[in-house]
Amino acid sequence: MAGVTYHGEFPEGADAIEQHGYEFSRDGKAVNVTEKDLLAKFAGNRFFKTADSEKEDVEQGQDEAEKAEVETLREYLKRENVPVHHRTGLDGLRKAKADHEKAQQKASED
Repeated sequence: MAGVTYHGEFPEGADAIEQHGYEFSRDGKAVNVTEKDLLAKFAGNRFFKTADSEKEDVEQGQDEAEKAEVETLREYLKRENVPVHHRTGLDGLRKAKADHEKAQQKASED
């Protein structure tokens, strides 16, 4: 049994993603996988981290996932007409989205 974590992009609004019958949550907690063939699949996928994963592949996968999330967030904020500086990083974009959603929720309650 080995711990597997997912660090790829999640679908918009999803708090978890399911792969091969296992659910990986946004909080990044490791999921115990017992099947050796699945562990090999996860180890070979750059969006998953296992004890057997190549560090360079995992880092590349994390970079790609962050770039994809930045693009998704920028598209969302543009669609919602939320102004953000073009150099705003991932954390800033996440905060802008959360602030916008909180403001929308508050406006709908009033």
